[in-house]
Amino acid sequence: MNRLKKHVQKMLEQTQSANGEREELWEELLNHLEEAKQHYMDEGLTEKQAEKRAIAEFGNSNSAGHQLQEAMYPYQRGLLYVMGIGTILFGVLYFVNAAFLQHDPIPVWLAIQFFTGSLITLAAINISFAGRYFYLLHLALFANVIWNGINLLTIQGSQWQIIIFGIYALLLVGMGIVAIIRNSYFSSNLIDNKQQKHGLVLTSYIVNLLFGIAVVCVSLFFLWAYFFAMGRSLFALLTVTPILIWIIIYKFQMGYIARKPLISMMTGFGFSVLSIAVPLSVLILIPGRWL
Repeated sequence: MNRLKKHVQKMLEQTQSANGEREELWEELLNHLEEAKQHYMDEGLTEKQAEKRAIAEFGNSNSAGHQLQEAMYPYQRGLLYVMGIGTILFGVLYFVNAAFLQHDPIPVWLAIQFFTGSLITLAAINISFAGRYFYLLHLALFANVIWNGINLLTIQGSQWQIIIFGIYALLLVGMGIVAIIRNSYFSSNLIDNKQQKHGLVLTSYIVNLLFGIAVVCVSLFFLWAYFFAMGRSLFALLTVTPILIWIIIYKFQMGYIARKPLISMMTGFGFSVLSIAVPLSVLILIPGRWL
């Protein structure tokens, strides 16, 4: 691999572009560098000197890659950093509060909090990998949003502690939802779509995500109700299967939304209803009904 190709590769390591988009960027950037190189060779420089001048004109590969990332996906990487570090910081602050003020620390909770925050932070650090496998980033974002949503509903302490940590958790949930919508939209291949369709595609992503939020809320409510009525049981896991079903379905929805946004909204609603109805119907039929 020559010097120009290495420079382009390092630039693309700073962007989250999907494979198809990455190939187009590779060709476009390399062509610009080749043209600049040829221009300097025509002026009398040697091939090696022309390569150095062309690369210098483009700038440092890391800074140029960061600028390209911000131009294509504004604030996306920064949002992931804020979410990931913010989730870890929330875990530290809440754990310290629980340990010294409430005398009820939960190490397992802190480990999960660190895990979900670390996933998002690592995605921000390795944005190139996250961009190629955007569904993995979606899973990490969904896990972060769901976990912080649970935190929001289960915060304990004095009134001011509940308010402060509640606002903090709500901000993390809100940022997670925004990140999911942005990642869905950026990950869809809209190159061949008409400009006026972009708004409809974005609306479809938002609507389908709202269906997912409804599925999560209903599932967690039934989980709480099951524990309240029946106590701990393996059957309680059926109440969270709608979340898993919907996340799997959403993977296929993401590829469909960019092509048929209206149909995707209708099918998203149907799948969301089914993902809730089927597992909960099984629970209702379990001997010793609890509903």
